[in-house]
Amino acid sequence: MSLLLHPSRDEGQWLAAFQGELPGVDIHLWPDVPEPEAIEFVVASRHDPVDLHRYPNLRAVLAMGAGIEQYLSPEMPDVPVVRLADPAMSDEMAAYVVHWVVHFQKRMDAYLANQPEAVWREEPYTVADEYPVGVLGFGGIGRRVGRALSDLGFPINGWTRSGTNADWMESYAGLDELNAFLAASAAVVNVLPHTADTEGLLNASRFDHFRPGALLINLGRGATTNEADLLAAMNDGRVGNAVLDVSEPEPMAGDNRLWAHPRVRITPHVAGFTLIRSASVLIAENIRRMLAGEDPFPVVDNTRGY
Repeated sequence: MSLLLHPSRDEGQWLAAFQGELPGVDIHLWPDVPEPEAIEFVVASRHDPVDLHRYPNLRAVLAMGAGIEQYLSPEMPDVPVVRLADPAMSDEMAAYVVHWVVHFQKRMDAYLANQPEAVWREEPYTVADEYPVGVLGFGGIGRRVGRALSDLGFPINGWTRSGTNADWMESYAGLDELNAFLAASAAVVNVLPHTADTEGLLNASRFDHFRPGALLINLGRGATTNEADLLAAMNDGRVGNAVLDVSEPEPMAGDNRLWAHPRVRITPHVAGFTLIRSASVLIAENIRRMLAGEDPFPVVDNTRGY
């Protein structure tokens, strides 16, 4: 039995981690595949779906990151794709969101603007318990984001397709309640995956229901937001500030007008990194489950797109 490892970077560190986690397993770094018929597991950041058909005994593909869009291709072989649900990555993304929510809630943007003019002045701000934060997509990452902010005193609104329950947040479910969710949130944190249902979900009609001057933080997928509509909404005040860690396409085009907008902050998809030390443990655990005849989890549901 062999494992094919195809990371996007840090190949040596990944190889060493899996050699430590799976002693006795033959591990090959892409593109070194001496015996394609021996490959039973592919662990990859990205991999050509067509190439996966070269491995007749392939049992599963295990993702090395949160994104799995590349594995939704109709050209994929009929094997399970196992998502990476790493609490360490969720912690990183929660810290990113807390930073930006507090930055604007406490008016740090105003203090940064005051500093070059040597202006020493307290700026009025909204206290945390009057600054509700809406989390759009309340899965593992969204729940971690919401919990971190709730612990700091922010009221939390959570939106999902079917609703969710927690005594520390207000639940909104389905498209019928999406506009109410947006209107109830001083900040909207978008952690939605890119699926057929979420593509362009935040568009002109949705921005019409934002609280005037609300904050948008997008660290899910760029394709969930219509960037032209976002720019228009920012120019007319429907959206007050935007923090964009993702775009469509990536990297963001150099002539995209969002780069120069004074109330937009752009980061290059850095809200949460895959951490080798924790991800390798979780991926190896799933491989051991499958070797023992058990099911891995979480497995991508192609009908839902994640």
